[in-house]
Amino acid sequence: MALVGDAGTRESELAKLLEQLRVATPADIETRAVPGREWALASAPSSPTSIAALIDHTLLAPSADEKQIERTLLDAHTFGAATLCINSAWVDFAVRKAREKRLDVKVICTVGFPFGAGNTEAKALEAKVAMQQGAKEIDMVQNVGWLKSGHLVAVYEDIRAVCEAVQGTPVKVILETASLTKQETIDSAFIACLAGARFVKTSTGYGPGGATEGSVRLLKHAVDYHASLANSNSSAQSSVQVKASGGIRNLSTLKRMWECGADRVGASSTAAILSEAEGAPAEAVPKADY
Repeated sequence: MALVGDAGTRESELAKLLEQLRVATPADIETRAVPGREWALASAPSSPTSIAALIDHTLLAPSADEKQIERTLLDAHTFGAATLCINSAWVDFAVRKAREKRLDVKVICTVGFPFGAGNTEAKALEAKVAMQQGAKEIDMVQNVGWLKSGHLVAVYEDIRAVCEAVQGTPVKVILETASLTKQETIDSAFIACLAGARFVKTSTGYGPGGATEGSVRLLKHAVDYHASLANSNSSAQSSVQVKASGGIRNLSTLKRMWECGADRVGASSTAAILSEAEGAPAEAVPKADY
Protein backbone atom coordinates (compact mmCIF):
# COMPACT_ATOMS: atom_id res chain seq x y z
CA MET A 1 0.00 0.00 0.00
CA ALA A 2 2.16 2.83 -1.32
CA LEU A 3 1.28 6.51 -1.53
CA VAL A 4 0.79 7.66 -5.13
CA GLY A 5 0.14 10.91 -6.99
CA ASP A 6 1.68 14.33 -6.65
CA ALA A 7 2.96 15.78 -3.37
CA GLY A 8 -0.37 17.31 -2.43
CA THR A 9 -2.26 14.10 -3.15
CA ARG A 10 0.18 12.01 -1.13
CA GLU A 11 -0.02 14.41 1.80
CA SER A 12 -3.81 14.37 1.75
CA GLU A 13 -3.99 10.58 1.49
CA LEU A 14 -1.51 10.08 4.31
CA ALA A 15 -3.38 12.51 6.57
CA LYS A 16 -6.60 10.59 5.89
CA LEU A 17 -5.00 7.22 6.68
CA LEU A 18 -3.45 8.50 9.90
CA GLU A 19 -6.74 9.96 11.08
CA GLN A 20 -8.40 6.58 10.52
CA LEU A 21 -5.60 4.93 12.50
CA ARG A 22 -6.09 7.36 15.39
CA VAL A 23 -9.81 6.63 15.51
CA ALA A 24 -9.04 2.89 15.56
CA THR A 25 -6.50 3.14 18.40
CA PRO A 26 -7.90 2.18 21.84
CA ALA A 27 -6.98 4.57 24.65
CA ASP A 28 -5.47 1.72 26.68
CA ILE A 29 -3.45 0.18 23.84
CA GLU A 30 -0.16 0.56 25.76
CA THR A 31 -1.36 -1.80 28.49
CA ARG A 32 -3.47 -4.30 26.55
CA ALA A 33 -2.30 -7.90 26.43
CA VAL A 34 -1.38 -9.16 22.97
CA PRO A 35 -3.39 -12.31 22.13
CA GLY A 36 -1.30 -15.45 21.66
CA ARG A 37 1.79 -13.95 23.30
CA GLU A 38 1.65 -15.55 26.75
CA TRP A 39 5.05 -17.06 27.60
CA ALA A 40 3.33 -20.04 29.23
CA LEU A 41 1.91 -21.16 25.88
CA ALA A 42 3.51 -24.14 24.19
CA SER A 43 4.15 -21.97 21.13
CA ALA A 44 6.35 -19.53 23.08
CA PRO A 45 10.06 -19.56 22.12
CA SER A 46 11.17 -20.85 25.52
CA SER A 47 14.13 -23.09 24.61
CA PRO A 48 17.65 -21.63 24.41
CA THR A 49 17.75 -22.39 20.68
CA SER A 50 14.46 -20.64 19.93
CA ILE A 51 15.39 -17.69 22.14
CA ALA A 52 18.71 -17.28 20.30
CA ALA A 53 16.79 -17.25 17.02
CA LEU A 54 14.96 -14.12 18.21
CA ILE A 55 18.15 -12.14 18.82
CA ASP A 56 20.05 -9.81 16.53
CA HIS A 57 23.41 -10.13 18.31
CA THR A 58 24.68 -6.58 18.26
CA LEU A 59 27.93 -4.65 18.27
CA LEU A 60 27.44 -1.00 17.30
CA ALA A 61 30.00 0.78 19.45
CA PRO A 62 31.80 3.32 17.23
CA SER A 63 35.12 2.29 18.78
CA ALA A 64 34.69 -1.41 17.98
CA ASP A 65 37.82 -2.68 16.23
CA GLU A 66 38.52 -5.55 13.86
CA LYS A 67 39.23 -8.06 16.62
CA GLN A 68 35.99 -7.19 18.42
CA ILE A 69 33.97 -7.52 15.22
CA GLU A 70 35.50 -10.93 14.50
CA ARG A 71 34.94 -12.13 18.06
CA THR A 72 31.31 -10.97 17.98
CA LEU A 73 30.85 -12.72 14.64
CA LEU A 74 32.12 -15.97 16.17
CA ASP A 75 29.82 -15.47 19.15
CA ALA A 76 26.79 -14.98 16.90
CA HIS A 77 27.62 -18.28 15.19
CA THR A 78 28.14 -20.11 18.51
CA PHE A 79 24.92 -18.73 19.98
CA GLY A 80 22.82 -19.51 16.90
CA ALA A 81 21.63 -15.89 16.87
CA ALA A 82 19.25 -14.70 14.18
CA THR A 83 21.85 -12.24 12.88
CA LEU A 84 24.95 -10.22 13.65
CA CYS A 85 24.10 -6.48 13.61
CA ILE A 86 27.05 -4.13 13.04
CA ASN A 87 27.83 -0.72 11.58
CA SER A 88 27.90 -0.64 7.78
CA ALA A 89 31.65 0.02 7.54
CA TRP A 90 32.26 -3.51 8.84
CA VAL A 91 29.90 -5.43 6.54
CA ASP A 92 32.48 -6.38 3.92
CA PHE A 93 34.94 -7.56 6.58
CA ALA A 94 32.35 -9.57 8.51
CA VAL A 95 30.90 -11.23 5.42
CA ARG A 96 34.38 -12.23 4.21
CA LYS A 97 35.33 -13.59 7.64
CA ALA A 98 32.10 -15.58 7.87
CA ARG A 99 32.83 -17.09 4.47
CA GLU A 100 36.47 -17.86 5.29
CA LYS A 101 35.59 -19.53 8.59
CA ARG A 102 32.42 -21.16 7.24
CA LEU A 103 30.27 -19.53 9.89
CA ASP A 104 26.50 -19.72 9.62
CA VAL A 105 25.85 -16.06 10.41
CA LYS A 106 23.55 -13.60 8.67
CA VAL A 107 25.31 -10.23 8.70
CA ILE A 108 23.07 -7.16 8.90
CA CYS A 109 23.86 -3.49 9.44
CA THR A 110 22.62 -0.07 10.42
CA VAL A 111 22.09 2.87 8.06
CA GLY A 112 21.92 6.53 9.02
CA PHE A 113 22.96 5.46 12.49
CA PRO A 114 22.46 6.59 15.18
CA PHE A 115 20.61 9.86 14.48
CA GLY A 116 18.84 9.35 11.13
CA ALA A 117 19.38 13.01 10.34
CA GLY A 118 21.43 12.66 7.16
CA ASN A 119 20.00 13.27 3.72
CA THR A 120 17.94 10.63 1.99
CA GLU A 121 20.38 10.10 -0.88
CA ALA A 122 23.18 9.29 1.56
CA LYS A 123 21.03 6.78 3.42
CA ALA A 124 19.97 5.08 0.20
CA LEU A 125 23.56 4.83 -1.03
CA GLU A 126 24.83 3.51 2.32
CA ALA A 127 22.12 0.85 2.26
CA LYS A 128 22.79 -0.10 -1.37
CA VAL A 129 26.55 -0.51 -0.81
CA ALA A 130 25.95 -2.60 2.33
CA MET A 131 23.52 -4.82 0.44
CA GLN A 132 26.03 -5.28 -2.39
CA GLN A 133 28.69 -6.24 0.17
CA GLY A 134 26.44 -8.93 1.61
CA ALA A 135 24.22 -7.37 4.27
CA LYS A 136 21.04 -9.43 4.51
CA GLU A 137 18.94 -6.84 6.39
CA ILE A 138 19.15 -3.08 6.85
CA ASP A 139 18.32 -1.30 10.13
CA MET A 140 17.83 2.35 9.13
CA VAL A 141 17.02 5.27 11.44
CA GLN A 142 14.03 7.42 10.57
CA ASN A 143 14.36 11.21 10.48
CA VAL A 144 12.85 12.13 13.85
CA GLY A 145 13.22 15.86 13.23
CA TRP A 146 11.15 15.67 10.06
CA LEU A 147 8.50 13.67 11.90
CA LYS A 148 8.26 16.22 14.70
CA SER A 149 8.13 19.06 12.16
CA GLY A 150 5.09 17.48 10.52
CA HIS A 151 6.94 16.58 7.31
CA LEU A 152 5.31 13.17 7.23
CA VAL A 153 5.50 12.60 3.48
CA ALA A 154 9.24 13.36 3.64
CA VAL A 155 9.59 10.72 6.39
CA TYR A 156 7.74 8.27 4.14
CA GLU A 157 9.89 9.09 1.11
CA ASP A 158 13.11 8.78 3.14
CA ILE A 159 12.18 5.22 4.12
CA ARG A 160 10.82 4.39 0.68
CA ALA A 161 14.08 5.43 -0.97
CA VAL A 162 16.09 3.05 1.21
CA CYS A 163 13.65 0.19 0.60
CA GLU A 164 13.88 0.74 -3.16
CA ALA A 165 17.68 1.02 -3.08
CA VAL A 166 18.13 -2.44 -1.58
CA GLN A 167 15.81 -4.22 -4.00
CA GLY A 168 13.91 -6.49 -1.64
CA THR A 169 16.45 -6.81 1.16
CA PRO A 170 14.40 -6.49 4.37
CA VAL A 171 14.51 -3.01 5.91
CA LYS A 172 13.90 -2.32 9.60
CA VAL A 173 13.04 1.25 10.53
CA ILE A 174 14.34 2.46 13.90
CA LEU A 175 11.82 4.98 15.25
CA GLU A 176 13.64 6.06 18.44
CA THR A 177 10.41 5.73 20.42
CA ALA A 178 11.79 7.27 23.63
CA SER A 179 11.95 10.58 21.74
CA LEU A 180 8.36 10.32 20.49
CA THR A 181 4.89 10.85 21.87
CA LYS A 182 2.41 8.00 21.84
CA GLN A 183 0.79 9.34 18.68
CA GLU A 184 4.11 9.99 16.95
CA THR A 185 5.13 6.42 17.71
CA ILE A 186 1.98 4.95 16.18
CA ASP A 187 2.03 7.32 13.20
CA SER A 188 5.69 6.71 12.35
CA ALA A 189 5.32 2.94 12.65
CA PHE A 190 2.38 3.04 10.25
CA ILE A 191 4.27 5.32 7.84
CA ALA A 192 7.17 2.85 7.84
CA CYS A 193 4.74 0.05 6.96
CA LEU A 194 3.33 2.09 4.07
CA ALA A 195 6.84 2.84 2.81
CA GLY A 196 7.79 -0.83 2.53
CA ALA A 197 9.55 -1.63 5.80
CA ARG A 198 9.61 -5.26 6.91
CA PHE A 199 10.18 -4.38 10.58
CA VAL A 200 9.57 -1.40 12.83
CA LYS A 201 12.08 -1.07 15.65
CA THR A 202 12.03 0.83 18.92
CA SER A 203 15.47 2.28 19.54
CA THR A 204 19.07 2.87 18.54
CA GLY A 205 20.41 2.48 22.06
CA TYR A 206 21.88 5.97 21.74
CA GLY A 207 18.67 7.90 22.37
CA PRO A 208 17.08 8.96 25.67
CA GLY A 209 15.74 5.47 26.38
CA GLY A 210 15.29 1.97 25.04
CA ALA A 211 12.42 -0.42 24.44
CA THR A 212 9.47 -0.39 26.84
CA GLU A 213 6.46 -2.67 27.06
CA GLY A 214 4.21 0.22 26.07
CA SER A 215 6.25 1.21 23.03
CA VAL A 216 6.36 -2.36 21.74
CA ARG A 217 2.58 -2.66 22.11
CA LEU A 218 2.16 0.57 20.13
CA LEU A 219 4.29 -0.79 17.29
CA LYS A 220 2.39 -4.08 17.32
CA HIS A 221 -0.91 -2.20 17.10
CA ALA A 222 0.30 -0.10 14.16
CA VAL A 223 1.58 -3.03 12.11
CA ASP A 224 -1.55 -5.09 12.74
CA TYR A 225 -3.73 -2.14 11.74
CA HIS A 226 -1.70 -1.82 8.54
CA ALA A 227 -2.29 -5.51 7.85
CA SER A 228 -6.03 -5.10 8.38
CA LEU A 229 -6.12 -2.39 5.71
CA ALA A 230 -3.97 -4.36 3.31
CA ASN A 231 -6.10 -7.46 3.68
CA SER A 232 -9.50 -5.86 4.41
CA ASN A 233 -9.64 -8.20 7.36
CA SER A 234 -9.28 -6.86 10.89
CA SER A 235 -8.00 -10.23 12.15
CA ALA A 236 -5.18 -10.49 9.60
CA GLN A 237 -1.63 -10.88 10.85
CA SER A 238 0.74 -8.21 9.60
CA SER A 239 3.63 -9.12 7.32
CA VAL A 240 5.54 -6.29 9.03
CA GLN A 241 7.21 -7.38 12.25
CA VAL A 242 8.35 -5.65 15.44
CA LYS A 243 11.90 -5.43 16.80
CA ALA A 244 12.59 -4.31 20.37
CA SER A 245 16.04 -2.94 21.12
CA GLY A 246 17.77 -0.86 23.75
CA GLY A 247 18.18 -2.13 27.31
CA ILE A 248 17.39 -5.81 26.73
CA ARG A 249 20.03 -7.40 28.94
CA ASN A 250 18.32 -10.37 30.59
CA LEU A 251 15.84 -13.12 29.89
CA SER A 252 12.96 -11.57 31.83
CA THR A 253 13.12 -8.41 29.72
CA LEU A 254 13.26 -10.43 26.51
CA LYS A 255 10.20 -12.40 27.63
CA ARG A 256 8.25 -9.22 28.33
CA MET A 257 9.16 -7.76 24.95
CA TRP A 258 8.01 -10.93 23.20
CA GLU A 259 4.74 -10.97 25.14
CA CYS A 260 4.12 -7.35 24.08
CA GLY A 261 4.53 -8.21 20.40
CA ALA A 262 8.25 -8.23 19.55
CA ASP A 263 9.28 -10.74 16.89
CA ARG A 264 12.98 -9.91 17.15
CA VAL A 265 15.16 -8.25 19.78
CA GLY A 266 18.47 -6.47 19.51
CA ALA A 267 20.95 -7.29 22.26
CA SER A 268 24.65 -7.29 23.00
CA SER A 269 24.05 -9.28 26.22
CA THR A 270 23.18 -12.44 24.30
CA ALA A 271 25.51 -14.64 26.35
CA ALA A 272 23.85 -13.64 29.62
CA ILE A 273 20.35 -14.09 28.19
CA LEU A 274 21.10 -17.57 26.88
CA SER A 275 22.85 -18.54 30.10
CA GLU A 276 19.64 -17.72 31.96
CA ALA A 277 17.61 -19.68 29.41
CA GLU A 278 19.79 -22.69 30.19
CA GLY A 279 19.02 -22.36 33.90
CA ALA A 280 21.79 -20.15 35.28
CA PRO A 281 20.82 -17.36 37.71
CA ALA A 282 20.33 -13.88 36.32
CA GLU A 283 23.61 -12.02 36.13
CA ALA A 284 24.43 -8.40 36.73
CA VAL A 285 25.29 -7.34 33.22
CA PRO A 286 27.10 -4.08 32.39
CA LYS A 287 25.42 -1.50 30.18
CA ALA A 288 25.23 -2.67 26.59
CA ASP A 289 27.65 -1.05 24.18
CA TYR A 290 25.12 -0.16 21.48
